[in-house]
Amino acid sequence: KEKGKEKPQTKAPTLDYSKWSNIVDSDDEEDPRVVDEDVGVKDLAEGAKAKKEPPIPDYLLGSTGGGGGTNCLTSIVKMLDSEQTQENVHQLAQVFGRSFHSAMLDAERQEFYRKALTTLTTSVPSAFVVILGLGSVLPMLTAKQHFQGMLLESSEKLGKLAEELLTNNQNENFEVGIVKALDDEESILEVLRPKLVRHSTVVVLTERMAHDLLSNGIVPCCLSCHKAVKKLLPSAEILHIPQTVELLAAPGEIRSDRLGSFDIRPFNALRHTSSNEKADFWWWPVRMDNQQNTICSILGPSKTLCGFDFQRAPEIGLEEVRRPLKLQATQRGRCNCACLWWVAKFRHLEFSTRPALAAGKDGKDGKDGKAKRSEWKQAIHYLAGETALFPGDVIEVLVSITPRFTFRMMQQSPMSVEAPMWVQAPTNSKFSATLPILPYHFLMMTDLERLDVYQRALKATIKQQAAKLGRRVRVLDAGCGIGLLGLSAALEGAEVWLCEAVPLMRHVCREVVAANSGLVAEKRGLVQLLPPMMSTRLHTEEVPNFDIVVSEVMDLWCLGEGIIPTMRHAHKKLLAPNGVLLPGKLRVYVQPLELSLWREVEEGNQVDLQPLSQRFRSKFSALRIDQFPHRYLTKEPILAMEIDLANLPAQPAEGEANIEGGVKLCIRMGKKPALSAKVVSSKIHHRGMLSGYGLWWSADLAGHQVTSDPSNPQRSWKQLVRWLDEPRFVEEQEEIQVLTCYNDQQVNVEDIHLTREMIEQYQQQQAATLNVSS
Repeated sequence: KEKGKEKPQTKAPTLDYSKWSNIVDSDDEEDPRVVDEDVGVKDLAEGAKAKKEPPIPDYLLGSTGGGGGTNCLTSIVKMLDSEQTQENVHQLAQVFGRSFHSAMLDAERQEFYRKALTTLTTSVPSAFVVILGLGSVLPMLTAKQHFQGMLLESSEKLGKLAEELLTNNQNENFEVGIVKALDDEESILEVLRPKLVRHSTVVVLTERMAHDLLSNGIVPCCLSCHKAVKKLLPSAEILHIPQTVELLAAPGEIRSDRLGSFDIRPFNALRHTSSNEKADFWWWPVRMDNQQNTICSILGPSKTLCGFDFQRAPEIGLEEVRRPLKLQATQRGRCNCACLWWVAKFRHLEFSTRPALAAGKDGKDGKDGKAKRSEWKQAIHYLAGETALFPGDVIEVLVSITPRFTFRMMQQSPMSVEAPMWVQAPTNSKFSATLPILPYHFLMMTDLERLDVYQRALKATIKQQAAKLGRRVRVLDAGCGIGLLGLSAALEGAEVWLCEAVPLMRHVCREVVAANSGLVAEKRGLVQLLPPMMSTRLHTEEVPNFDIVVSEVMDLWCLGEGIIPTMRHAHKKLLAPNGVLLPGKLRVYVQPLELSLWREVEEGNQVDLQPLSQRFRSKFSALRIDQFPHRYLTKEPILAMEIDLANLPAQPAEGEANIEGGVKLCIRMGKKPALSAKVVSSKIHHRGMLSGYGLWWSADLAGHQVTSDPSNPQRSWKQLVRWLDEPRFVEEQEEIQVLTCYNDQQVNVEDIHLTREMIEQYQQQQAATLNVSS
């Protein structure tokens, strides 16, 4: 400062922030931002004019008619006896065969009946035993060794089968009687009248229980038989096996929460049913001890819903009873269902469908670490919403019990979250349902292995396409379900279109996409949900060409959900040049195997079940091969067919050759020639009885494989077994041949076997032809 003066202050220069605009956090230096790209999620149906869409194909809908009130056993027995069942013969064989087989493999159940009959051999050795229904095959074959008796059956065909079984097992004491219905007292009385004369004790035995105890008619059948016997022998003692049955209920929680990195809680809306005229809040069979990747717990003690003592049959009424029921919670959870199981007793013996969860166990049997497999599951009665429960809280439900029919429940106490109005169980002329979707969707929501394979394939393919194109990759998820594959692509930064035809499933997809929108935006992806439509109706006037089309519309047959028409249209109309289909190829494998579904039961019980296995032999069976004793007769599976989805054959003309290899034959499937057919040969490596061929498939996802192979840990698909009409013994190095063909919706496999007699006859015909020519 000069003396007496202040130096004037200079104004500081304005900072130029523009040069900082390109500075990024060190973590982002290798990931330059794209500031103009749209990110997040969109519903493209909002504000758009609704289009009238064609009907959804049956294979997307299926029949979800299930638990409660349908008395499925009575219905299929009527179908079995009907003369108009040729088109359903294989389905009926599968249904009955599976039912008989699983019942006889239920060791605890069969032990209950075996011990009950054993106690009677000492206490009442002269008793006359009446068995209600051929479902009790093993108890019938046990009882005939010690007692006189009769099996009552309402089906002519099942009655004839019972006679064959008794004959094959050296029967001398049992007969078969055909009645109009097993709950028809007068019909039972007339059939039993000639047989019940001076017996002092009559035993009525049945296994006509269902998952919910009631639906197969155990109560009216036992009551009708009891009354008929009482009229014929007023002073006789009537014993029942089981003597008492009791149905119990407990508050439960069965919910999906996350699958991998995705929040799938909106999917739980499909576990609820809103009212419809034919199916209102009814139960669904669930094996509670086998719910992987699912929140599954019993939240409180069980309470008795209803019980029946058949010794007091005259006091039992069949009218509907309504009663309130209070279910108390002892642990925290979100109650969305009532879990029901039942207990059957005879004297000191007991058999129950109680899950191991109810006792705090894991459901393993301790021998091989696998869950116990009973024919009967638990009856899960999903409620119309969820209720947050803490220890001491109570849920009040109104229960309607019809002993002839089933039960129903309706929650009376307030819910934390009610089922949305758009959740409706379908009702049409073909069927009514108790849940709005097919049961296998719940299983698929636990299959982390399947999702993981698709995610790895999408990540690698999107990275390759992005490097090639120099822009964000466009992906179509065709038949997206709840959208997990499309969301997986969006997490890799892709621009995704989701296409789903079923309106209800699309609505759930919308909710799931919204629940994961923050994750999509964080990863700079974009998800756009198209209006409900089949992907085969899409054209490039409405959407851009796609760099990747991904789909997972495969079933256990591989082709049954429309993967061929989906990918044919995508490749022709929607895929950009050098675009990628996921899957791009399908491979069908077969492997000859020795497998007898009935051998384990026959050897374990020393019985002959050949009439049963012959009567209920189906062309194909869907099963998990590794759950049954079996032996493969070749070292490796045989590649029977490869389908290139980017190069599908055109539909052959009538009579046009369609076998690979130049053979001049036209193989038909149904009313049209197959798209393609192929004959493969292989050598047998292990001699044995050739029962049929195991069949599974593999889908190629740009080098990654999703497969229904028995050794794969996925849970979504079983395998198929193509049974031979007549099993035959094969030697090592013997050659086998398999014909495989396919069309748009189906794969078929046929064993080609020429006997020595057929070959000699052919050679003689050829020689005779040559002699005539000479």
